[in-house]
Amino acid sequence: MRIWQKTLLAALLAFFACTSNGAENGVLTARFYESMFRNGHADVAELTLFFTGMPKGGDLHHHYTGSLYAETYLDWVARKGWWINPCNFRIVKAKEEGNCASITVQQLEANNTQYRKLLDLWSDKDFSNYYHDQPPPDSNFFGTFGYFGTVSNEYMHEGLDILKQRALRENVGYIETMLARVPVSSQDYFKPDLANQLIGELRAAKSQEEVDGLLDRIRSTLDGENGFHKKVDDYVSTLQSIHQGIDSDRFLMRYQTYASRGDNPLQVFTGLLAGFMVSRQSPLVVGVNIVGPENGIVALEDYTLHMRMFNYLHRKYPEVHRALHAGELTLGMVEPRDLQFHIREAVEIAHAQRIGHGVDLPQEWQAPQLLEELKNEKVAIEINLTSNQFILGVQGSEHPYPIYAAYGIPLVISTDDSGVSRNNLSEEYMLLASRYHPSYAKIKEYVYDSIRYSFLPPASRQAELKILDRRFAEFEKEMADFSGRMKQK
Repeated sequence: MRIWQKTLLAALLAFFACTSNGAENGVLTARFYESMFRNGHADVAELTLFFTGMPKGGDLHHHYTGSLYAETYLDWVARKGWWINPCNFRIVKAKEEGNCASITVQQLEANNTQYRKLLDLWSDKDFSNYYHDQPPPDSNFFGTFGYFGTVSNEYMHEGLDILKQRALRENVGYIETMLARVPVSSQDYFKPDLANQLIGELRAAKSQEEVDGLLDRIRSTLDGENGFHKKVDDYVSTLQSIHQGIDSDRFLMRYQTYASRGDNPLQVFTGLLAGFMVSRQSPLVVGVNIVGPENGIVALEDYTLHMRMFNYLHRKYPEVHRALHAGELTLGMVEPRDLQFHIREAVEIAHAQRIGHGVDLPQEWQAPQLLEELKNEKVAIEINLTSNQFILGVQGSEHPYPIYAAYGIPLVISTDDSGVSRNNLSEEYMLLASRYHPSYAKIKEYVYDSIRYSFLPPASRQAELKILDRRFAEFEKEMADFSGRMKQK
């Protein structure tokens, strides 16, 4: 046998040995995972260890400002030389005197009672651990942003790096974060009388065609405003600057921008248009969303109108991706009629590619047909177990996860607002496993789907999937070895 033939044979034998060992490690890892469920009970500590080390692909439903912990924001307040009002725990940029004289962060942290109270208001920490005056959970959750919002954008590059380092430590390779809206205001481009007229006409429109005609007029005005285009360009250049150094060979971050569904419809469209334009201009901005409490009075009144805005913009900018919060509602939070169409309209009118939350599915009109549509259109559902439990009080068998899973809908596991909820992606997988006991193969499918259904370009998705292959090979070898040692103890 010639030398090159021997070399080839050795390489082939090594390849097949490696493949065989890799398959065996996968089997042993799956077996180890199943051993964590005994007599109908899940070993939470073992599952936490397992999922902390497991490659988790991407976190696709992720809000930047809500993902930094309150402690980080306090560090930034101190660095700015700003103050805290000890009566309402809001940030004060200039010292105030009187009954609620401002205190420094150092003074706050020296008073444990005040410090704990601030953490209660700036996050969901200790909400149910002891008796205290409590707002409704959804109000507590969404209210946190009003406390730390003043400082949240002051050190954005540093904040992104904090999220990157946290992700690397728990083996998360990609984050698609809702970073910030484009800072455009409809008031700068429309005089009050005209603005009020357009708002009224938008809300009175009865069809997509009527909405399209109005949006054409609004878009034409905005297209002629140099200030509007400058805001879009500035957003793109600022993002390029703060993103420097974030990507690496082990981690990628991309961004969504958004509009707030609590604003008047003229402002919503102005924000969405700017967002679509930014996404078309910058490869860093991979999609557009709409955020805010879905049960707000304005959000409910204008819901269908918002979906028609997305429909319009999708036709104008077909290359821009769309992920929408939809169905983050329960019976009693809103009237029954408002539970029957939000997911459906997000898919059928707005052509959403991913749905954030989707909790009200069981009450949607013709839910079986909607499930079929989600499956056929390959619309992924972003599952956020911690925030659904806190905001909506939905967990266990009340959550529609088992319905989505049984029907074969693509699912991605996400954190939502890990700083406010004080969670991480590893814990979300632990909750999924401990509550529903999906197979290890199914969990791996969710991990891979977090890349397959990301808004990364195709080439980047393929590269990330190959990285996942290598990471799972390493993880499964580690778990196979670890499970053997565990048996010996």
